[in-house]
Amino acid sequence: TYVPRMRAGEWQGTMALTEPEAGSSLSDITTMAEPTDKGYYRLKGQKIFISAGDHDGAENVIHLMLAKIEGAPAGVKGISLFVVPKKRIEDNDNLVSNDVVASGVYHKLGYRGCPIVQLSMGDKNDCRGWLVGEPHNGLKYMFQMMNEARIGVGMGATAMATAAYYASLDYSRSRLQGRKTGQKDPNLPPVAIIEHADVKRMLLFQRAVIEGALSLIMQCSKYVDFQKVLGGEDQEKYHLLLEILTPIAKSYPSEMGVISISQGLQCLGGSGYCDDYPLEQYYRDCRIHPIHEGTTGIQGMDLLGRKVIMKNGQAFLLYINELQQTITAARKFDNLVKFANELHDASTNLQEVTQHMILMAQKQGPEAFLADATLYLEFFGIVTVAWQWLLQGVAVQKALNNGAPKKNHTFYQGKMFTLRYFFGYELPKTLGLAKRLMESDGLTVAIQAEHFND
Repeated sequence: TYVPRMRAGEWQGTMALTEPEAGSSLSDITTMAEPTDKGYYRLKGQKIFISAGDHDGAENVIHLMLAKIEGAPAGVKGISLFVVPKKRIEDNDNLVSNDVVASGVYHKLGYRGCPIVQLSMGDKNDCRGWLVGEPHNGLKYMFQMMNEARIGVGMGATAMATAAYYASLDYSRSRLQGRKTGQKDPNLPPVAIIEHADVKRMLLFQRAVIEGALSLIMQCSKYVDFQKVLGGEDQEKYHLLLEILTPIAKSYPSEMGVISISQGLQCLGGSGYCDDYPLEQYYRDCRIHPIHEGTTGIQGMDLLGRKVIMKNGQAFLLYINELQQTITAARKFDNLVKFANELHDASTNLQEVTQHMILMAQKQGPEAFLADATLYLEFFGIVTVAWQWLLQGVAVQKALNNGAPKKNHTFYQGKMFTLRYFFGYELPKTLGLAKRLMESDGLTVAIQAEHFND
């Protein structure tokens, strides 16, 4: 009924999860579903922050909506999943209103091309929904889609940051200002700002982030394919790798994409702050990515509280093994040995920090264990992107050893400069993160609400 028209672009779908009193805590949703003897349920409730929840760009909008069937168990175990169309099909294939109303439209910082709405269902007691799968398994079903959607968020953030990088690169090549440091003669012509070391640093930062993030997204996409086509132990292996990398693939491009665009805007100076150039829009638009499809804080708790310890740490061990394989491959090339050793050290630190935090969970409980989950996520993300850069370094060396055309050498040299930047400027940040994570003082748990002054 729905999929062919959605695939054709005639109809469009949403995920309708969030409610006024249930954002990240979906166990608190109050939308109710009343069973009928006609094969459908009557739904009543409200949803908020629904991306593309209602608009004129499609004939119909099909919501995958979480709700609780009357009498369901409390918490997440009572959540079911329903198909709830804006317009339902009746006799002769006619579309009629399904009592789903856009009761409000949000006015946003960015992402203004996508309407985000508040939905009201069942105001006339005629909102019909059809159960997907078995009752009370809604969150499980939703996460089958959400994991790939989270990778998609990372892809979107990477794309925006990439556009910002190329805009700032173009400006930096054409904007003339000042002379090189050490050139004191005022009669010398001004140089393009890309000749200044600090501008090159900002451009290198952007390139290191976006190309590292894109590599990570491609790695996850490969695992998605392997998980679907392989069987047995291999299928389970790539499923677990995908599970542990999904929070990174969502959060690293999202968080670092915002910072990367900020650096791109900075390259333009005052012009970047004006709407004559696209950077200010990219900056506003990208800011949603650390928030939607699970905030960065939620990703941190998912990584540390679920993915790292799932199946007795099997996913984490598979991840470390992937890093080790790349380290071994990189050590075959003289100019990659240094970086391979640095990634090995960072990987060892990550394992030590992880073990420390698991022991903390046993001694101090879950609140202390997860208090700095976002910092752990950041640490994990930097190590993961360093791995991706080392993979690219191996590819560069193989290409050069296999006689890559001279016209491509500048490209490969640029890759190696960017790899050196990431290992020299970004990977060392893990040392400070590791030091903080090895502490057990529970600072953010101990401070009370009243200690934050008005």
